Amino acid sequence: MKKVQYTEPPDHYDSSPCGYITISSDWLIVSVNDTLLKWLHLKRENVLNKILFPDLLDMGGKMYFETHMMPLLQMDGKVSEINMELKGEGQLRIPALIYANRILVKDGGTPFYRISVIDISQRKQYEKELLIARKEAEETSKKLKQINQELERFAFMASHDLQAPLNTILNMVQLIERRKLLETGSQAEEMFSYIVQNTTRMRTMINDLLEYSKLETKTTDFKLVSLNEVCSQALEFLSDEIKLNKAVFDIPKLPEVLGIRSHLVRLFQNLFSNSIKYRLEIAPKINVTWKEAGGFYTINIADNGIGFEQKLEHKIFEFMERLHSDEYAEGTGIGLSSCKKIVEMHGGHIGVNSVAGKGGTFYFTIPKVQENL
Repeated sequence: MKKVQYTEPPDHYDSSPCGYITISSDWLIVSVNDTLLKWLHLKRENVLNKILFPDLLDMGGKMYFETHMMPLLQMDGKVSEINMELKGEGQLRIPALIYANRILVKDGGTPFYRISVIDISQRKQYEKELLIARKEAEETSKKLKQINQELERFAFMASHDLQAPLNTILNMVQLIERRKLLETGSQAEEMFSYIVQNTTRMRTMINDLLEYSKLETKTTDFKLVSLNEVCSQALEFLSDEIKLNKAVFDIPKLPEVLGIRSHLVRLFQNLFSNSIKYRLEIAPKINVTWKEAGGFYTINIADNGIGFEQKLEHKIFEFMERLHSDEYAEGTGIGLSSCKKIVEMHGGHIGVNSVAGKGGTFYFTIPKVQENL
């Protein structure tokens, strides 16, 4: 090829962190810096004034250069952020980000074109690793979702399967009681009372497990719900407990929220029941308050019950974890873990502040209803 006269750029051109190539109007490489030669493992004497810039491109790159890049350069005098792959020695390839601009020559001579090359190999590797990580995360999320669904189905089926033999036992217990087959004050009657207590406790646990397994949600299930109506229904379900313990409730006007009504009723029912159950010798008093901050409502449910040491807060919402024995109050340790699950399903957080012997305050957040809804 005919050598084209071209004035060499300054010395720092060769040591630049970017690759530089200058080509003539007929695409002949007339200048190249050391940085690019090093990247491509090429020798200057084999490149300079001997090969065309498209010779460093694959077939797709050549077509793009001829049909898009050069026409744009000739019309606008510059192009930027073009992704291309440059060929080097042997099978070497580097992904690159290309910038180019037209260099005008004095006296209206034929212009040259300066091409700047940024090696984006590392960025491409990061993108590849990110895609792999994202795919792995999606697969893991999918597997976890399947596992959770299987566990929920198992809990539901197991609980249903346990109901049949348990009902048989309870029916037999009722039959023995009706027929008065046990002698009053006998050892058999004492043993029978243990059977009744534990069978009743098992039924409670199975029912709680069934309710817990049903705690599923979809955002499409969310409706505008009045928390006052939710509280009213929860109190109705607890009417016997409230009368028996002479519990007093103070509930102000509460906001409306987006949620699943049945889940929210269970949330308040569990928290109210917990306040009644863990009472002192005085009548339970439960006060509900709320505030708004940072796009969330915070609902507080305070009681005058037995409370607990604050350092045990992390245990209280754990599945089937209890702070008190059945001798003090019967329970399964599922109620408060259900509350945690319900609140998190609704995009909130639940916690408790308590002092042993001086009651406690459960609180949870729930997103505020957006005004445009």
